[in-house]
Amino acid sequence: MNVREIAFHSLVTICKDEGYSNIEVSKEIQKYKLADRDRRFYTELVYGTLRHLNYLDWIISHISTRKLNKLDPLCLAIVRMGLYQIFGMTKVPESAACNESVKLARKFGNNGMAKFVNAMLRNSIRRRREFVPPTLEEDAVTHISLTYHQQEWLVREWIKKYGQEDTIALCRYFDEIPDLCLRTNTGKISRDDLIKRLEEKGITAEKSQYSPEGIFLRNIPSISHLDVLDTGLAIIQDEPSQLVAHVLDPQPHEMIFDLCAAPGGKTTHIAALGGPTCVVYGGDIYNHKLKLIEDNARRLGLTNVRTILQNACTIGSSYANRADRVLVDAPCSGLGVLRHKIDLRWRKNLSDLRTLPALQHRLLENAAQCVKKGGVLVYSTCTMNDDENIRIVEAFLASHPEFHLERASDYCNIKQDGPCIQLLPQRDHMDGFFISRLRKGE
Repeated sequence: MNVREIAFHSLVTICKDEGYSNIEVSKEIQKYKLADRDRRFYTELVYGTLRHLNYLDWIISHISTRKLNKLDPLCLAIVRMGLYQIFGMTKVPESAACNESVKLARKFGNNGMAKFVNAMLRNSIRRRREFVPPTLEEDAVTHISLTYHQQEWLVREWIKKYGQEDTIALCRYFDEIPDLCLRTNTGKISRDDLIKRLEEKGITAEKSQYSPEGIFLRNIPSISHLDVLDTGLAIIQDEPSQLVAHVLDPQPHEMIFDLCAAPGGKTTHIAALGGPTCVVYGGDIYNHKLKLIEDNARRLGLTNVRTILQNACTIGSSYANRADRVLVDAPCSGLGVLRHKIDLRWRKNLSDLRTLPALQHRLLENAAQCVKKGGVLVYSTCTMNDDENIRIVEAFLASHPEFHLERASDYCNIKQDGPCIQLLPQRDHMDGFFISRLRKGE
């Protein structure tokens, strides 16, 4: 099977069947044992097509007499991938992009599909000059959306909240390809020694600015080449996410709950910071997700992690006043991490921003019941939406006078005004993240 064929199948899985791009790409690279050159071409085809999806669909809407939702999903995947090779990959000859796309259409469709694909791609080449997004002055929303690859409704929301200039900076940040960030497993190795080990293998490694365990990698050939992951010297975790455990500030001999814990990045970080006498319970509603937590803990050599099969929306009645500290890293709109989750940016809806707060409020209410007197409750999300962040905390505090906010930035290397941490990519040059820390009165 050639690389374009593998990429085509991946795009169908991601776009038609709503698979996760990172999981799909990793699975296919391992399955076909792609050499470095083929792996780079494959990942560029998949991630590049996904990143430019709205621009590619904008082109399709101009050259096709059929509505986008009326196109066969297989045909749509082939056309999108062909257009990306024409408009986004300068090293791919236009003729090769057309011919290889037609072969895919004939193999996985029929002669009619092959003719349609050929006509679409060759028409796009002839009319290439037409497919320039409007200028900022002509249509600011469409310009920002097509230039930086975000949904128009979201661009409008951000312009309303941050203004046009900050929205462009925000979208530009999300359109960058992120460096891989590791968290050092300090129970096995120091960060300095891990950086030295990586550099001996020819990998450029730099300390993160705020997390004392974080390392950014600049030039790895592929994740499969990182033996430090297999040996438990490090785990993949983005820098803002690493700050959460520090804000929780686990201590020896404590019982700690991490609700909504899978796959266990924060759970294992809490366990490492709290030390072997601190017991951390990672909870989730699905057994297969608990296994992810257990696998990560085992790989990192942490013996103080336990898992509990539990619905976080009802956990309060089962474990009332049991925990010294509780983390609620709540399911959220994920608007702060769109740089990492390219496929998810196209699945976000305005309705998500309206329906999620009710769930988040339930989670925080139940988590609070688990906290002992004098204990700590941390609520975090990976979004910048106030309705999922500060307003959830304010509503909770209004009905729970026994809790009060503490200054979250006192527990990590981030300095911000106010008691809560709200990271904004356009200002902080990190993913959008919210962290609050509440203390229950004695």
